[in-house]
Amino acid sequence: MSQQRISIIDAIRGMAVFGILLANIQSWSGYKFVPFEVHDTQPLHAYDHYFKAVHQFVVDGKFYAIFSILFGAGFAIQFVKNQERMDPFLQMYRRRLKFLLMFGLLHTVVWSGDILTLYALLAFVLVAIRDIPYRWLLPTSIFLLSLFALTHLIVLFGGLAPEPIEQTAYKTYPDIDSVSYMAIFTDGSVVDVFKRNWENVYYRWADMLPNGRVSRVLGFFMLGFYMMRSGFFTKHIYKWSVLLGSLVVGSVLTFIVSEQGTSMASWSTTAMDAWFKILVVGAQIALAIGYMCILAQIYQRPIGEKLLWPLTAIGRMAFTNYLSQTLIGILLFYGFAGGLYGKLSLTQLYMLAVLIYSAQVLFSSCWAKFFKQGPVEWLWKCLTTGKWTSNRKQVQVSQAEGATRA
Repeated sequence: MSQQRISIIDAIRGMAVFGILLANIQSWSGYKFVPFEVHDTQPLHAYDHYFKAVHQFVVDGKFYAIFSILFGAGFAIQFVKNQERMDPFLQMYRRRLKFLLMFGLLHTVVWSGDILTLYALLAFVLVAIRDIPYRWLLPTSIFLLSLFALTHLIVLFGGLAPEPIEQTAYKTYPDIDSVSYMAIFTDGSVVDVFKRNWENVYYRWADMLPNGRVSRVLGFFMLGFYMMRSGFFTKHIYKWSVLLGSLVVGSVLTFIVSEQGTSMASWSTTAMDAWFKILVVGAQIALAIGYMCILAQIYQRPIGEKLLWPLTAIGRMAFTNYLSQTLIGILLFYGFAGGLYGKLSLTQLYMLAVLIYSAQVLFSSCWAKFFKQGPVEWLWKCLTTGKWTSNRKQVQVSQAEGATRA
């Protein structure tokens, strides 16, 4: 069961990387920043409303929740494994997080949507609270996941909410209009583009106040920590009752908040709105669990491992693939490179995401034939241990050579 557990986690992580690509490509491509009136002029825009519905119901928030849960689960695996040598383990793990923070900051330089920096900072907190009694892990997770609602109530009843700005695109910044923003990424120089990106970093972190991203990610970490230690990934993930229950609950909650028009990106306008935002988080968790259970049901079938090998290939090199998606996005869309910024509809972006992911599957599979880890995973390991070890797999001795030696 141990090997099966590890493999299914790789497949789940690979699925999460695809979901994150579907979300992030809307930023790299400029789709979020295109003025509303321009969308109707884009190719295949007539089908966009179908993909918007799919994105809102199936994708939005679910896959980053999975990725965060798996981060906490990964720490739990190491935490339990190193009970007899906790001090050296924690020393090495903290060193590992320092380099993760370094990768995150470097990633932020080229794209403001980086999540690694936040992960690294919150992982230090997870390490600090690792010894919370087991019975308090789930309540602590629930508390952290819903803590943002308290901030919303304080802002609401304190009259502290900022004045809303006119939305001329799906994402509008208060210091620049949509047309001028688009011009930077379509016609601006490399310096102009990355200067604007650095300005966006401020708004990226400011947005974490209304959406509660900080406490929620830590809550997901803690939830993953609990789920691994409770046996979810070795037992409960294979139960039909868990699969069906989570999908039903997640679907119902998602439908309710969709009908209410609830958005995690804005401050609550009423106390009831804050409650609905908690339901959004509940829907994300339920559907995330449902998705993981679906993969588990497939995986345990006779041909399940073969069916899921594309996801597993990506999942084993998730760090490399996550960062390379940003590089691909910049090269395809920014004006100083591929020049596709703001030119593709959501329908086309979904198609392109499938092509990008397929290319990453091919690359990951080929790379794994010759190397033990992905290039970024290997570099991260070397930096952490302070040892530059070979990443190449040992070449098998041919039969003829083996016979000669015999």
